[in-house]
Amino acid sequence: MVPGDFLATAEEFVPGNGAYEENGKIYAANTGVVLVDARTKHISVFSRTAGVPVLKRGDIIVGRVEEVREQAASVVIGALRGRVDRELPPPNIGSIHISQTDAGYVKDLGREFRAGDIVRAKVLNASREPVQLSTVGEDLGVIVAFCSRCRNPLSRQGNKLVCEACGNVEFRKMANDYRKGVL
Repeated sequence: MVPGDFLATAEEFVPGNGAYEENGKIYAANTGVVLVDARTKHISVFSRTAGVPVLKRGDIIVGRVEEVREQAASVVIGALRGRVDRELPPPNIGSIHISQTDAGYVKDLGREFRAGDIVRAKVLNASREPVQLSTVGEDLGVIVAFCSRCRNPLSRQGNKLVCEACGNVEFRKMANDYRKGVL
């Protein structure tokens, strides 16, 4: 098998390691040998080399917020912690539900994230698109934010973000190492 080869339909199997689902069809995500678990109905592609990274529950990703709605923020997943050397195969669209933003109650998701923010999040479920993400935790959240007025990077001052260019003050669900350059 090589990446992109058709393996099965989603009605027959669940994608395992080295496989992904797109439009009801399961494809190989890396080069290797197909393994079928008839008991659990999982189909996987086993590779002896460190191939294309595959998202799984518990992984930490870095992505860019594309859109913020009332209940969820859409994120384009850009990199997987520990595998920043390789591009991720689909699905590479994630979603952070308002209930998975912070440990406390979140009333307004638009105060926590804005389009263009760079976030670090944990994968909750990668078996379907969009990938379910969470920013609950001190090390998770926005790691770089831009001013909503002038698009300059925002600097952290305590629990708020300040634009040094125009003086605008904003708030986000920030990671504890905001703008430190650590994935």
